[in-house]
Amino acid sequence: MAQLGGADLFQTHIAPLLPALADDLVMEVRSKLAQTLMDCCDPSICTTLTDEIILQEFRPLIENFLNDEFAEVQLHILSKLSRVSHLLGQMDVVVNSILQMARAQNWRVRDAVGRLLPFLAEARGVAFFEDHLLEPWLKIMSDQVADVRAACIAGMPKLLSVCGSEWIMQEILPHYNRMYDESHSYLTRITVLRSFSALAEQDGENDLNISDPLMEQIVSIMLRGLTDSVPNVRLIAARGLGLVTISGQCDASVMNAKVVPALSALVNQEQDIDCRYQCQLALEAKV
Repeated sequence: MAQLGGADLFQTHIAPLLPALADDLVMEVRSKLAQTLMDCCDPSICTTLTDEIILQEFRPLIENFLNDEFAEVQLHILSKLSRVSHLLGQMDVVVNSILQMARAQNWRVRDAVGRLLPFLAEARGVAFFEDHLLEPWLKIMSDQVADVRAACIAGMPKLLSVCGSEWIMQEILPHYNRMYDESHSYLTRITVLRSFSALAEQDGENDLNISDPLMEQIVSIMLRGLTDSVPNVRLIAARGLGLVTISGQCDASVMNAKVVPALSALVNQEQDIDCRYQCQLALEAKV
């Protein structure tokens, strides 16, 4: 209706009805409204509502929905809030709510928050991420639920595009290396490896600018993963090196001196058939 009628009719006939619906006692009503509000912010669905209308009419409703007692209502906002990421710099209450929800008991809420944090870095700046978002990011990275940890893996390319290679090396890499060194579970090591693999995997699609020093660090930790005692870790490391190879960003001298010999050795020595297969694929990717 907003798309068909336009901004003026929306503000005249629909916007006045929204606060009452947002306060409805029935959770399903609030949930549907939260979902529909965010759909109005989706350019593929609606392009008639201006940023001013979203801030004026939607922002108070979004603030309330993020504090709803039902996770279902919260998730309709959180999962699509990146659609208005360019406005988050003008939504202080929303940002504060997101930070509090990083500790939510519901794992789906934590997952949605993790996927939003790189967009907050873009909206509020790198310094804001360092001061307010880095700690929640690292906690989500260590979450006990695999899907929540995967939110940080998926967000690495966005974080790199916003903050740059040098920042990743200075602020993220030391924490990840420490997590890898102190890990009591192989799952933590896999999460670290997959995080760096995500940078290489997305590079061709999003044209990320990975500096040579960062790429060397990525290769270094992948090579370390090849020597892990757990086959699943070795497999993820081999797969990551294959993605690095396909990306074409690794220096040829590093590839020939370190990556190819390590993968070749593992092909001959590896007992796990799946891991050996991933090493072979990584080598073939170089051809």
